[in-house]
Amino acid sequence: MDWLRTALNYSKEFAEVAVFGFLFAGFLQAVVRPTVVARYLSGYSVWRANAIGATVGFFTPLCCCTAIPTALALWRGGSRPGPACAFLIATPWFNWYGLVALWIFLGWQMALVVAGSGVFIAFLTGMIIDWQSPNERAPRPLPTDVPETVCTTTSCSVKSGSACCSTVDTDGSGEFFDFSHLWQKLQMAGTNAWALARELLPWIAAGILIGATVKTWLPTAWISALEIRGWLTPVLALVLATLLYADSLGSLPLVNALLQKGLGPGNGMILLIAGVGSNIATLGPIYREMGTRVAILYACCVMTLALLLGILWNLFL
Repeated sequence: MDWLRTALNYSKEFAEVAVFGFLFAGFLQAVVRPTVVARYLSGYSVWRANAIGATVGFFTPLCCCTAIPTALALWRGGSRPGPACAFLIATPWFNWYGLVALWIFLGWQMALVVAGSGVFIAFLTGMIIDWQSPNERAPRPLPTDVPETVCTTTSCSVKSGSACCSTVDTDGSGEFFDFSHLWQKLQMAGTNAWALARELLPWIAAGILIGATVKTWLPTAWISALEIRGWLTPVLALVLATLLYADSLGSLPLVNALLQKGLGPGNGMILLIAGVGSNIATLGPIYREMGTRVAILYACCVMTLALLLGILWNLFL
């Protein structure tokens, strides 16, 4: 009975975010021009380009299959690899509705920790990649007319060009948003929202069931025994995040349950975000387009920085 009550409570908390969140995210996906994002991130100084790459990637509602071609468009247009990687790291983690879900499930303090850590890791990883690859440039120019891909998932499990992704031709405008043909955009927003819900709901349902199981039956003493091991616990969290990489929203009930059992906040942050550094769907294109060196730096920086930040947050929170 306690398990069922916990699962229903998690479902209610998700419903508070999902209905409006999916609709608004679908609308943003319909009006944001990914090619303009790419244009804004090209040609700036190292610091500015990576800062913009991390923050625009974080606040722009693009999923992996949309972020990957957008980031590669930056690279192919002669951009340094750092801003493209910063954009790619920050984007799949949390959009604004994910931040709201974080706030509801984990509280405002943990939400800020995870969000701030995500943007910081993206920025610093981009900077390190640029420092270590100062002369890296793509051999191919960016085409003048690049189609914009509007994808309706936040998971990396869907390949670009699948049924969930539609292509919208750009008119060459430099505006970040395109509100022309508003009625068509609203229809597209509804389609995007429904496809987004279909893609995420299995992950969310699995997360709710696992989270309810952990919260109901996992002995608190087990988590307490792990926490007293100091630095070993963040390492175990990093390994677990690497092995169990999944959609971030679907991971929230599990992390919520573990935090209530006594897991350190830094370890919870690692579980949520470290998996992006070993995600094959992202590392594969980076390896093919930017080379082995950049791919290794990308993975090592994300996982190392997540581990160090997790240890830091455990000490101060």
